[in-house]
Amino acid sequence: MKVSLHSVTYSGFFYKGKPIRIEEVVKRVKEFGYDGVEVMAKRPHANPVDLDKKRRRELKEITDSYQVEIAILAAYNDFSGPDPLRREMNILYLSEVIKLAYDLEVDKVRVFAAGMKSVDPRLSYWDHWRLCRDGLKEAARFASDYDVVLGLQNHPPIIETYRDVIAMINEVSEENLKAIIDPELLIWTNDIDPLAPDVGRRLSEIYHEVREYLIHVHVGDLIIRQGELVWSPNGTMSMAKMKRLERVPLGKGLFGKIAKDFVEALKSIGYNGFISYEICSPRYVNHELVTLEVIDKEVKSGVKYLRSLIS
Repeated sequence: MKVSLHSVTYSGFFYKGKPIRIEEVVKRVKEFGYDGVEVMAKRPHANPVDLDKKRRRELKEITDSYQVEIAILAAYNDFSGPDPLRREMNILYLSEVIKLAYDLEVDKVRVFAAGMKSVDPRLSYWDHWRLCRDGLKEAARFASDYDVVLGLQNHPPIIETYRDVIAMINEVSEENLKAIIDPELLIWTNDIDPLAPDVGRRLSEIYHEVREYLIHVHVGDLIIRQGELVWSPNGTMSMAKMKRLERVPLGKGLFGKIAKDFVEALKSIGYNGFISYEICSPRYVNHELVTLEVIDKEVKSGVKYLRSLIS
């Protein structure tokens, strides 16, 4: 197995400071000891509309010169919703990401079904599913002309469990639509309980179930804290306690509880692709957003931690 860093880590979204240019991210990846980089296919890193032929050639030359493999491009599509023009724009965007992958000699693109946030409540779950299925099918057919494989991530919404990824792949029925099944998202969707005594067995079952589809995985770490208290608007004094997910250094949270079992599960199915570390949500220490220096420190320690697991 190989270790990559998702460039979203240095996008400027999750720490105090400016985004790091993708060329500088590649330098950090090499300096810190990663094998590859997962490139965020949107601004500020690699939105296809910002990269003309010259920029694409230069980026490929930089990764080659540092001997850093581009593991995968990460697209940010959303095929849900009632607006046909919005869906067409998403299909167009993903088509351009696929072309970018081809130009960079990358054969994989991470895709979502319905983005990362809540879907439009005016449509039923079933309608959203159908629209996402149609969008993924069209995208997969387009990608096949460029010898690009799409990896559907087990990221909500609409994808509510890893089994939904399998179901979507089977319904789309295109050979180049595969799966990205991330352990953190398995925790989010209650596919696993990271504190259960049999979590190792459960991880092994899941990854054996997806072995023929799996092309990439992401890892990050978090803790779950008590969050906002939400009161019912109907005046009945009903309330619900929300949960808050908080980002922590790799190995210090719930992923740390399952890390060895996760890697053993991957080894047991013969997985030899990339494990991509990402800091993909705001990172706070003492209720303050961290600095770029803290991100650098955690990215350095992250690769050491992952190498100790896969060695």
